Amino acid sequence: MTSLDYAWDEPVLPPFLMLTVKGAGSSEVVCCMNDFQDSKQLYYENFIYIAATHTFSGLQEPSVRPVTSNKDAANAELVLDVSPKTQRVLLKKKEPGKRSQLWRMTDTGMLCHEGSSVPHNPHKPSPRPEDSSMILDIAGLAAVTDNRYEPLMLRRP
Repeated sequence: MTSLDYAWDEPVLPPFLMLTVKGAGSSEVVCCMNDFQDSKQLYYENFIYIAATHTFSGLQEPSVRPVTSNKDAANAELVLDVSPKTQRVLLKKKEPGKRSQLWRMTDTGMLCHEGSSVPHNPHKPSPRPEDSSMILDIAGLAAVTDNRYEPLMLRRP
C-alpha cells in the first residue's frame, strides 16, 4: 500500500458559492461557505399539466377496453384547459407554456389554475394568496356517488 501526503490548495477566491434554480419563478442564493445558514432556501414554481394519460403515445392498460379505435385520440396529448371567455374547463391539445393549461398545487392540496391568477415577476418571489386565484372543482353541488359524469369548473377557494 502506498500513501502520499496531500495538502489542500490555498483558497484564491472568496468563500462564496452562488446557487441558482433555472426556470420561471426561480431563485438565486449566495452562500458563504464559512457561515452557511439553514434559513437560505432555493425554490422554484413547479407548474403541472393535468393530462388524460391515454391520449399520450397511445399507452393503455391491457385490461381496459379502448373507448375509441381512433388512433389520433391515442396521440392527441389532451390536457385540462380553461376557456378565457367562458371559464369552462375543457380537454384540449397540450401547448407547452400556455398559462390556461398550467396548474399548481397549493399548500392546502388544492389545484390552482395558473391562468386565472395575475402574472407575477419571477425574479421577485412572493407568497401567493390563495384567494387571488381560481381552483379546480366539481360543478355539481354534491359529491359524485352515482357513477354520473360531472363537469369541472373553476371557483374561488
